[in-house]
Amino acid sequence: MDLLAITQAFFMLGFVAMAAGTLYFVLERNDIKPEHRMTATYAGIITFIAAIMYWIMTDFVGFFDQAATADVAATMPYRYIDWLLTTPLLLVEFGLIVAIAGGATKGFVTRIVIADVIMIVTGYLGELGEAGTVNNWVFFIISSLAWLYIVYAVYQVKLDGMPDYAARAVRIMRRFVFFGWTIYPVGVAVEEFLTLGGADLGLAVGLAAIIFVIADVLNKVGFGMVAVSAAKKASETAGAKA
Repeated sequence: MDLLAITQAFFMLGFVAMAAGTLYFVLERNDIKPEHRMTATYAGIITFIAAIMYWIMTDFVGFFDQAATADVAATMPYRYIDWLLTTPLLLVEFGLIVAIAGGATKGFVTRIVIADVIMIVTGYLGELGEAGTVNNWVFFIISSLAWLYIVYAVYQVKLDGMPDYAARAVRIMRRFVFFGWTIYPVGVAVEEFLTLGGADLGLAVGLAAIIFVIADVLNKVGFGMVAVSAAKKASETAGAKA
């Protein structure tokens, strides 16, 4: 099996995972009290947007026996549209869990969402330029600094006094933001260094695309499952006290 076929399979895997995640989150809403359902709603919106974008991108990668016209590089703008819409929602989802646990501070979500938008926009601008140029590196550094600020901010959330289920969810979601989101700059770096090293452009773009699909599934579906699980536990706890 060649790299294009593997890349095509991963894009379809991304679509199926996001579609399945959407169905799961919609069904889970029924088991959550109304005051906590917004968590599942956000999780479902995130995966629904991603499913749409992946369905669009399968056409560019030539999944349906269109290998001759496949253009994996053309998916780049669609990836960034996806991330510009979904990553702020992921952070809002994180904020909802923190708020349920009583650990939210004024302006917390606003600050990390602004940093996220900076991260995505500068990341996109960095990918537009020619590999190895100064502009690329400047935008890459700005994007990375914005991500590091988000990591710093989520790790400043106080866990003292939180219910155990909420503190556990916050810890896991922090790891997604730190370790899971690290996968994206790794994908960018792989593409950049392979291109600079004279590797075939198709190889560089294909490997990066596969890395991005893996990161998307982990960070959108996995993150949402943790958040929804915490919201369900909050609902159960509230019901037991009633």
